[in-house]
Amino acid sequence: MTGTTTTRAGLALAGAMLLALTGCTAAEPEPTKEALPKHSDAELAAVFSDIQFVSGEFTSTDGMLGSVYPGLTAADASCLAPFGVGWDSDDTLTDAGLAYGTSADRSMTSVVASTGDADTASALVADAEDALERCSDGSDLFALQGTPVTTTVEQTEPTLTGTDEAVGWTVTGDVGGAPFTLVGITTRVGGDVVALVGWDPSTNESYVPRATQLFVDAL
Repeated sequence: MTGTTTTRAGLALAGAMLLALTGCTAAEPEPTKEALPKHSDAELAAVFSDIQFVSGEFTSTDGMLGSVYPGLTAADASCLAPFGVGWDSDDTLTDAGLAYGTSADRSMTSVVASTGDADTASALVADAEDALERCSDGSDLFALQGTPVTTTVEQTEPTLTGTDEAVGWTVTGDVGGAPFTLVGITTRVGGDVVALVGWDPSTNESYVPRATQLFVDAL
């Protein structure tokens, strides 16, 4: 009788230890990634039209940039990330909705990518921030029709509502003795990213944040 009781107690103890070990080693399931809304090319084109921007006018973001500054080249193409240039050839955005173009008065350009994924979208903002830091000053980074462009970059904090991330910047420079000022904002809303640049120094300080907010609200 005592032997039976001892055996049962041993089995119970072994069972308890097994359950404890199982609880310690069981892998917890990874949290499911939240699916974010993703806009199609056509939906983004409609957003552009509502904000009085023209999409579908150019076959590439490089072509769009060249329409504003013909002959502008960069020694490092990644320095153009804050302009949204190159998003149309980015392998990580193959399945993303994409639209780009100028404002109706051609004072601004905008590139919008709708990725449906916060990490992918956040990486675009990080690329823009990295470019602003790496390509901030110098005379050998950009050239306009072969003439070196001297630039200085200042990062700013945009005043926007409804965004998850935002980085602003102002570029001042000189090309062939002619000064210029550009103002830009790159911002993320969920899985959507907007890169908006104002090219007219007489309007860009006021136009760029207002136009960016309109895109943010629409997305």
